[in-house]
Amino acid sequence: IKVGAQSCQESAASGTPRAMNNYSKWDNLADSDEEREKEEEKRRLLNEDDQERYREVQEQIVGWLRRQELLMERHDREAAERRKRPRAPRSAPSHASSTFGGSTSLLGGFMGGDFGPTGFGADDAHAASGFPSFAEPAPWRRPSADERRILAMLIVVSHFEDGSTNLDRHPQLLDLIRHNRWLEEDPATLELLCRAHNTSMRISGGGRKDDDEEESAAERARGAHETPEDRRLRAMCFSGINTLAAPRKAACAGGLLELITLICTPETGRARDLRVRWQKKEFAKDAVFESLFPDAKRTKEEEEDSGWTE
Repeated sequence: IKVGAQSCQESAASGTPRAMNNYSKWDNLADSDEEREKEEEKRRLLNEDDQERYREVQEQIVGWLRRQELLMERHDREAAERRKRPRAPRSAPSHASSTFGGSTSLLGGFMGGDFGPTGFGADDAHAASGFPSFAEPAPWRRPSADERRILAMLIVVSHFEDGSTNLDRHPQLLDLIRHNRWLEEDPATLELLCRAHNTSMRISGGGRKDDDEEESAAERARGAHETPEDRRLRAMCFSGINTLAAPRKAACAGGLLELITLICTPETGRARDLRVRWQKKEFAKDAVFESLFPDAKRTKEEEEDSGWTE
């Protein structure tokens, strides 16, 4: 106490103000803790908001998928009946543009709505072109109610608009795949989404001429019609197709995990190219085209097996 008093007296006598202890660093630590807690709470609330929004959209997709499945089942039955009936052979067209109603490329025309058959329409597409179809449409998975909900959530998490990405949600994507291996391992799951997408496009009325136009008109007469909501959900389905088709199209033996590891932080030319294709949803475009034209897919696979590729 005497030392402290003497120190104060000496400081006062010399006229030099005594330095005060600086406790501001403790204030900063307290603020930092509070800020961290606030940030964590904000992230938690945002995550809860996201989860709630995801669940709402999930329910919408579940209903949309179920409607497409019912149409697909009916289309399959009708296609089986048509195949039983004899059909007069059609002459081959003089050039591709006369077959598909313009100079638009096959895939470009389809993506713009010029095509729209589901799996049953694959043989119709070949018949319209004058060439026989030897490949049966690929089988599509008939999901249970629980599987449909899981698939719907994959679509929700996969979706992204142009100019954005879904790679920031890769933990959710990988978690869904890890706990539901059938999503990635059963090719009929991808075919289900492709057929659902194509069925929805067909209802929009943007089909080919002749047979498909008549089929689309018949669907609308039966009460099937497309709404803006249908278009939005179909676009989301396309993102889901891109997610499931990408690993095989990118030749990633390790599946989605290997692909996402490559493209999240691309360090090679191949990885950068795969990232661009992912962002442009080119994997989905290829998968949808192959679903529409199974003969083209089989021919390509046979060429790859035989080594006759460019």
